[in-house]
Order: sequence, then structure tokens, then C-alpha cells
Amino acid sequence: MSKIMDRSPISIAENKDCMDMMREKPDGFWDLVIADPPYGISYQSSRRTDKKSRKPKIQNDESPFIEWIEPLFEKMNDGGRLVCFYRWDVQDMFLNEIKRSGFTVKSQIVWDKVVHGMGDLLGEFAPQHELMIYATKGRFEFTGKRPKTIYRHQRVDPEKLIHPNEKPVDLLKNIILDLSQDGNKLFDPFLGSGSSRIAAWDMGLDYWGCDLDKDYFCGEEKRFAAHTSKPLLFQPDEMYNFEQTKLFTE
Repeated sequence: MSKIMDRSPISIAENKDCMDMMREKPDGFWDLVIADPPYGISYQSSRRTDKKSRKPKIQNDESPFIEWIEPLFEKMNDGGRLVCFYRWDVQDMFLNEIKRSGFTVKSQIVWDKVVHGMGDLLGEFAPQHELMIYATKGRFEFTGKRPKTIYRHQRVDPEKLIHPNEKPVDLLKNIILDLSQDGNKLFDPFLGSGSSRIAAWDMGLDYWGCDLDKDYFCGEEKRFAAHTSKPLLFQPDEMYNFEQTKLFTE
């Protein structure tokens, strides 16, 4: 992917249901989708001891939200790529729906977060990774070096989170670098903190995203406005022309 453009990338974010945004687009519109849907665990960050200061719970998180996958298939271009975050205990529901909708599941991807999380301190392994399903609509072939199945990027400091499931921008830039091509369009149906939007902007990729939660959407808008008001010191290809050669050196 050449990441230098003669124009600013398109960057559209809306406070709406992803099902509505998909209905508005023609078939074959998007080339790359990065999705971090509700896993159905009624998640709320418990990092803060003061319950009043914890982030609000994720909307539509009472059961695994998979209804978006089937309509997404028609909205993706031939050769389109889907990267879907999920949790190990709801893997089958996401995996089965992705396959049923017509996608070809190609790989499991692991995000090594470098620092482990909390959980059951006495009864379970300390969680230090998240999982993604990589699937395609038809056939897609890498044009550069074949990506590896592990990305290693430190998670966002809990005190700096604006969303309980916020992903680091550099992780998403790495995914975009490996899976995008010139002229591609990226869609994030669960915008959340807006990390994917910032990553797409910095990488010069046209972008569409949406989120149902008004409060989180307002936080994302402020974050994106602040980010885009800062000039880039380097072109994206100068910043991210790298290989992950030190995955396990620490």
C-alpha cells in the first residue's frame, strides 16, 4: 500500500446503528472491515475502585451481537477482508456466523498486549492477549511480506481510556498496513473510542465508522478533532515501514 495521497482521506463517522449505515451503502462498497463487536458479556471496566467513575456498559452487550455479519458480506467488495475481534468463550458463535454468511475464514490473529489484565487473581491465568478472526470474501493475496499471526502492542493505559474496549492506534495501523491497498475503503461498524478512525486517517485510507452510544461517539469526535488539528511530522509510510522482528525479545 502506498500511503501518500494527493488529498486528505475521506473520514466519515456517524452516531447511528451499523445496520442502518450498511443499508445506506451499495453492495461491494467496502474493502476492509475492522470490527470489535459486543461479545455478549455485559462488559464494564472494573479497573477503577470507585464504581461511579467506571465507564458505562457497552450497548447491545447482553448476548453476542452477530446480526451485522450477514448484511456486511454483501456490502464488501470481492476480495474484501474482515478482521473481527472476539473472546475465546464466544468464539463458536462468531466463527459459525462468519462462515454461514459466506466468508472464508483464513486465520486466527493474536494481539499480545504486553501487560496482563486483572480477572480472577487467584483462579485463572492472567489475561495478556485478545483474539481476532481474519476472513475474506473470495480470494485475497498479500502484495507484500506475509503477515504473522501475532501483533505485539502495549494496551492503552487504563487511566487514559475513553472507552472500556479501546484498542491502541498503532495496533490498528499495523493491521491496516498488512491488509489494505491503494484506493481501499475501511469500515468500522463499532467505532467506540475512534482508534480505527485515527489509524485510517494517518495511513491515508478512506474511512466510514459508526457507533450507537451517543456519549462514546461524542468522546470519539473530540478525540479525532484534536488529533487532526496536529500536523504530521512524517508521512505515514515513513512512520510505519517496519517489520515486527522483536515479538519475543523481552
